[in-house]
Amino acid sequence: MEVTFVGLNVTSEMIEVAIRPTGEKWKRKCADDSIAAVATDLKQLKPELVVMEATGTFELPVAGVLATQGLPFAIVNPRTVRDFARAIGKVCRTTHSQAGLLAHFAELVQLEPRPLPNDLVQKLRDLRARREEIMRMMDLERRHLIATPMVVRGDVQRHIQFLEKSVATLDEEFNKTVRFSSAWR
Repeated sequence: MEVTFVGLNVTSEMIEVAIRPTGEKWKRKCADDSIAAVATDLKQLKPELVVMEATGTFELPVAGVLATQGLPFAIVNPRTVRDFARAIGKVCRTTHSQAGLLAHFAELVQLEPRPLPNDLVQKLRDLRARREEIMRMMDLERRHLIATPMVVRGDVQRHIQFLEKSVATLDEEFNKTVRFSSAWR
């Protein structure tokens, strides 16, 4: 089996995936279900390493999900990747996608993956599981809202707002756990 390296370019709108040495590429929307789907797809590939840039926001939930799936990953300083791009003559993004550049970087530099300690991985799994439970509750309440009599509609709307705040709090804790982990350093 061929050793594979993966570059992920994560933005607010999409996750761009590039695989070396096959050159395979694909994109997905950056949403909860897409993040899980990308992790599942990557798990089947059994990559040697998945590399993302430390942009500060959007890669955190992706890194957390990769950790819960047991995928080897590293988060790298964007300046290091820019220097690498200059060194190999790939400064222009139109000739080399950012994910492709990250995959190439992963293949040539072969960084050590930075696995998270088991207790942090379990914490991330617990936070993710709770988030999924609340999302199901929110979906149920939103469906109830359609047929809810006016007399209780305000109560249902307040409950939805409460659930939305709970999701935001869980997301914040999830991201903070990744940010302060060894993978981030």
